Amino acid sequence: MTVNASGERGFSKPLAVILLCLASIAVALPFFGGTLRQFVRESLMQRVTSSHYEILCPPNALSQDEMTEFATRREHLFTALDKKLGDSGSNMEIRIIFDPAFSVQAANAVGVEPYTVAETTIRTKLIGRNPQLPAAADAEALLYVGWGQPGNAQIARWIAAWFAGNSDSTELGMAAAQVEQRLGHKKVESLLGDPGGEISSPKDQSLLGSAWVSAIAEFGGLDAVKKLYAAKMAHPNIADVTKALGTTPLELDRKWQMWMYAYIAGMPPAPSDSGMQMDMPMPEGNR
Repeated sequence: MTVNASGERGFSKPLAVILLCLASIAVALPFFGGTLRQFVRESLMQRVTSSHYEILCPPNALSQDEMTEFATRREHLFTALDKKLGDSGSNMEIRIIFDPAFSVQAANAVGVEPYTVAETTIRTKLIGRNPQLPAAADAEALLYVGWGQPGNAQIARWIAAWFAGNSDSTELGMAAAQVEQRLGHKKVESLLGDPGGEISSPKDQSLLGSAWVSAIAEFGGLDAVKKLYAAKMAHPNIADVTKALGTTPLELDRKWQMWMYAYIAGMPPAPSDSGMQMDMPMPEGNR
C-alpha cells in the first residue's frame, strides 16, 4: 500500500505541473494570441531585400518585381534622410510589412497616418498592387536609430513628419499656413492637447504640430528638436515641453506666432467674401 501511495504522489506532481502550465497558457492566450498570430502570418509572407530595406507582403499580393521596384525607389529616400542624420543609420535595415489585413484604426492611435512604426519595423495597409507609404514612416524609424527611444509617440510622429519635409508634395510651412488661414492662429497649448477643442481635425493638428517642430528647429536648432524628442511625457503638454526646452509658455507662443506669421504674410489673401478672418495679432514685442 505504501508503495502504491508513493507512486500516486509521484505521478501527481508532474500532472500538477502540466495542469499549471496549461492554465497559464489559457490565461496568457488572450493577451499574446494576437501577437502570435501576427508572428506566424508574417513568417509566411514573401519578401525581398535591398541595401537598407526588407519588404514583406502576403503571397501573391504583389509580384517580386513590384516589391523590388518599391525597395529600389525607397533607397533614394533613405539616402536623403540618413544624410540629415549624419549617416548614423547607414548600417540599419528598415522592415516594411504591407498587409491587406492591417488595421487602420490601430494605426490612428498616434497621429492620422495609416501606419505604425515599432523601432525599425513599419506596418501599413496594402491597397491594390501599388504600395504607398509616407516618407515620415521611414524618418521615424531612422530617428529611432539615430536618437534612440522617443519620450512621446505623438511628438515623435510630428518630428518625423518635419524631418521628412513635405506634406502631400507641399512645403510644410505653406501647408500649415493654409490650415492657419482656415482656422486662425492656435497657441502651442492647443497644438499639444487641444483642451478647448479648437482643432477638430486630427490631420490639421498633426500638420500644425509638425510645422511647430519646424519653428522649434529654426529658433533653437537641431539640439532643441533632440531635447523635444527625448522629453518623456505621458501626454504632450505645455509644462513638460517648456521644461525640456528651457523656456516659458509665453516665449514658446511668441516664436511660434512669429514663424507662422512669416508664412501667412507671403500667402495670397483669403477671398473677401469667404467670411474668414485671421486671428493673428502680432507678438507684443513686435508692436
